[in-house]
Amino acid sequence: MPADSAFPLVIRDVLEAHPDPEPTLRQILDDRTARARLRFAALYALLLRLRREERHAEYSAVVRHYEGEFGAEPYFDTFRAIVARTRGDLASLRSAVEYSRQAVASMPDVAAVVHQLAAFWVEFLERLEQPGSARDLDEVERHIDRAITLSQGRIAHYFETKGRLLALRGEFEAARSAVAQAIELEPRTSRDYLRRLTQYQTTRIRIDLMQERARWAQAHDRFRTELTEFKAQQLQLLGLLAAVVAFIATAGNIASQSEGIDGVRLMLVASGAVGVVFGTFSLVNNSGIRRVIAAVVLGCALIGAGILVPAAWMS
Repeated sequence: MPADSAFPLVIRDVLEAHPDPEPTLRQILDDRTARARLRFAALYALLLRLRREERHAEYSAVVRHYEGEFGAEPYFDTFRAIVARTRGDLASLRSAVEYSRQAVASMPDVAAVVHQLAAFWVEFLERLEQPGSARDLDEVERHIDRAITLSQGRIAHYFETKGRLLALRGEFEAARSAVAQAIELEPRTSRDYLRRLTQYQTTRIRIDLMQERARWAQAHDRFRTELTEFKAQQLQLLGLLAAVVAFIATAGNIASQSEGIDGVRLMLVASGAVGVVFGTFSLVNNSGIRRVIAAVVLGCALIGAGILVPAAWMS
């Protein structure tokens, strides 16, 4: 029966056993006297073959042709999802995820259906410019793990999907291990072996590229942080230079216009003011709070000394 969890595996076994089943499948589909279940099984097998051979236009045409007759079948949402995915744009890929979600709601115990949702969702997340949310990644991982559990860990490409998800999480070594497990599990006698092997090697390369991109992103962030700190340090040095110039100018002005104790007081007040201004300037440029407090306290102490210390103490 189509709703049976073993239905997809049985169809795959039938295709493996017949080198060219397409004429027979089309003949069964055209036979209106055949049982509906048999004709739907033939439709599923035909679509599976078209998908394996990446005959996307024919796949879409067949789905449209038989949607009126078999559209109520639970598996038909998986067909709609595949048609949406082949359009290629991000919105269609999102639609593919939603169709797959509906199929999982109808058949939660069919490993192939659960995996299709996970695979399309991973592909959608890979296409986003920003990383997917942790919530989405967790939900996808639950679906992948469930598909692997339902299939008793015997379906190789489920592990490849797991590896792609782990790469999205930044767990690159675990991702490589999952892909290696997929390569190990893939049946050598399968008609899809070479195609699957190419797919797995492509995923390996993608994981390597994602890791390099992550390293570049980390290096870029580190460089930006260092550049920001360097700019702050340069501004502090400029502030210090300005304070020194101001102090020298003030000292020269005081020396030319004041004498004795009054000159000393003015020098103390000017020095303290320069210290407070420099400390405040450093705070604006994100300097350490202890350094800022020390500069302000010292400046205030000098100002206080210049104003409050008795003249007798300065003589």
